[in-house]
Amino acid sequence: MPTDGSIVGLAEELINEHKKVNSPDSDFSKIRRYLDGDHDKPYTPRGARQEYKRLAEKAITNWLPLISATFVKGLYVDGYRAARKTTNAQAWTYWQANRMDARQTIVHRSALEFGVGYTLVLPGSDGPSIRPVHAQRAVAFYEDDDDEWPAHALRYRGRATDGAELYELLDDTSVYTIAIRRDASRPVLVTTDDHNLGYCPLVRYRERLEGSKGVIYPLIVIQDRINEAVFSLLIALQYASFRQRWATGLAIPVDDRAFLDDAGTVPNPNFGQPIEPFQAAIDRLWVTDNPDARFGDFAQTEVGGHLTTYESGVKSLAAIAQLSPHVLLGDLVNLSADALAAAEATTQRLIGGYETTFGESHEQTLRLAALAANDSTSARDTTAQVRWRDTEARSLAAAVDALGKMVQMLGVPPEGAWERIPGVTDQDIERWREMFGANDGFAQLAEAINRQSATPANATPQAA
Repeated sequence: MPTDGSIVGLAEELINEHKKVNSPDSDFSKIRRYLDGDHDKPYTPRGARQEYKRLAEKAITNWLPLISATFVKGLYVDGYRAARKTTNAQAWTYWQANRMDARQTIVHRSALEFGVGYTLVLPGSDGPSIRPVHAQRAVAFYEDDDDEWPAHALRYRGRATDGAELYELLDDTSVYTIAIRRDASRPVLVTTDDHNLGYCPLVRYRERLEGSKGVIYPLIVIQDRINEAVFSLLIALQYASFRQRWATGLAIPVDDRAFLDDAGTVPNPNFGQPIEPFQAAIDRLWVTDNPDARFGDFAQTEVGGHLTTYESGVKSLAAIAQLSPHVLLGDLVNLSADALAAAEATTQRLIGGYETTFGESHEQTLRLAALAANDSTSARDTTAQVRWRDTEARSLAAAVDALGKMVQMLGVPPEGAWERIPGVTDQDIERWREMFGANDGFAQLAEAINRQSATPANATPQAA
């Protein structure tokens, strides 16, 4: 049984680690900055005018949130079934009771963007509690990086009404609430709640099983290149796209005012300096009565090269992220469903890999939820698997035609083909089963035959 002193000491160590991974110069903070659009500004020379700095701020073109959002939209758990079962297992009710249909995106996005995410599972008065935990709000210690359960973990809860910082220290038996008050230098133990699950109840989700920082961090360098290309394009548009004019054969006037006022008290700082004879602007003409004057203009800067550099950067970003370039550029129009599916094949294969990795963690979460609900049978069922919604772009007509041929030519049961219809949910399938069972004439005929066969042979026939 750990003592209060050992609990506070361990909590203090994990709190320092949590603050370290969220410090301003940490990888997590840099990823968060770039996702929020707070990028490193493109290079500007020392002493650059304010106009250059404003262009540098406008040059930020944040593609990174679209990268993770594209993968998140393709990852949606739609059911949880035991082996050789056609309906969802009991543990699926815990999932839906905790609104994880919508909240699963929190842990998916955290794992994709920061490399790791968590779910916290604890017993509750109304059933087990499943809470998604973002990577920036938790730290976990594993004795071996491949261990299924952490030895202990820490979750940041937030601030209390009195300003104290609240944390939860987790181990295999209890949840310890830790507080750091404003007037205290060390954390203090506030409460202890036993969960008695036998495991530290924090389930880890990883974008990659070995040393991943997520999908965003490797793309930051390319994002900076894109911002530099946009900055150069803006400078070209601002200063070089308008044709600069020149004039010769003109007498340049000189400012001969010694003072700026009639009283002669305010000296003219521009005394003796040449005065620009024309005000260059896109809506102004240059006119002179000097017959010897000559006018001309310089050619404007061609911005095609800047646009090509920008598009090349976006395509490189898409290639490294394993996205189809049309997701970012939108340059594919009037495509058939088959052509669109071929363009997204690489992305779908990567999403399939995430489904395998995240699916194991989801199954671990649901087994732990069953254990918290004292459902030992479901907690030991390692054959049950989550069912992912089919989000691949396919023609509905072509899919239904192929499934119909599977049923007719290969003898696949019709109910087995329902799951493969694009966009169909488990709720749709359950409703179809009820409708199919109520209207199935073959089933009713078989039931009548069974009743007749069960009638004794020496039974006296009833009069009609």
